[in-house]
Amino acid sequence: MEPAQEPQELGPQTEMIADTVLEVGERLFQVSRRVLSVHSRYFEAMFFGGARESSEQHIVIKGVDAVPFQALLEFTRTAQVLIGQENVTSLLETADFFQFDRVKLLCEKFLERELHVSNCLGLMIYSQQFAFTELYVSAMNVALTHWGDVICQEEFKALPKEMLVQLLKSDDLFISREDVVFDSIMIWIMEDPATREEEFLDLVGEVRVTFLSLSFLDILVKRSKRAGETDIFSRLIKKLDSCPPPSWQNPKLCPYAGRSYDTLYVLGGKHDKEQQELFLFQPKTGTWQACSPLQRRNLTQYAVAAVGNLQRRETEQM
Repeated sequence: MEPAQEPQELGPQTEMIADTVLEVGERLFQVSRRVLSVHSRYFEAMFFGGARESSEQHIVIKGVDAVPFQALLEFTRTAQVLIGQENVTSLLETADFFQFDRVKLLCEKFLERELHVSNCLGLMIYSQQFAFTELYVSAMNVALTHWGDVICQEEFKALPKEMLVQLLKSDDLFISREDVVFDSIMIWIMEDPATREEEFLDLVGEVRVTFLSLSFLDILVKRSKRAGETDIFSRLIKKLDSCPPPSWQNPKLCPYAGRSYDTLYVLGGKHDKEQQELFLFQPKTGTWQACSPLQRRNLTQYAVAAVGNLQRRETEQM
């Protein structure tokens, strides 16, 4: 558990006298109407919005757990709330029900700190329930930048199609090669082919076909020409061959930007120096990074090739 605290100016509200009894989860809580109304739009409407409860001294609230509700009451007195993995869900849902917006914000910040490859997709879905824009964006960024690991998670297989399309469309999808995008679509479809097979052409339209590797395209072409194969993969490839998406038929409809993290090394300086400067350029982000200088002074020619995660250097000496 870690304490989350509001800015000091919001301050504790301990000076108000209790004037109402709330019965929550078979427990009784003495509360101040004005204090609760300051923190909660729900109670503001109940006590001062002309509702029937505005004239009652004992109010029963059903369907709410007393433990997270007590935490909300403590927040009205101390401006602090303890948030941990074991209580963040119940606390957030209770704060949402009673419209404790500040506590909801503290829960959102906690969940942002807990973001991980293993939970980012689930938190994307969860954040939509509470309209947590910042959490949604942060969770999506984790998914986009760790796509190779994300597609191995069980949460990926349960992802709604609309959310999957949003991720596949992104220019920020960080992948070793475009082939991975096609593979991820197949993983998602094979989880429930009976209902998802019909989504194949829509999804594969998000694959940037001009960036698929030649070896991968060769595999697809060969599979599409095989006769007599009735497995799901072969059937989908034949469907793709007979009715390709518009972006596969017209390269102009395919985005021009690649999404793989290929790199380019650039060598600078005169070759007769003791050291020669070496720089790394990342086309995806448009950033340069200085590398350790080369120590070869008798170098006359130098070439660097980046193939996936393998860099090859070729030199010629005098």
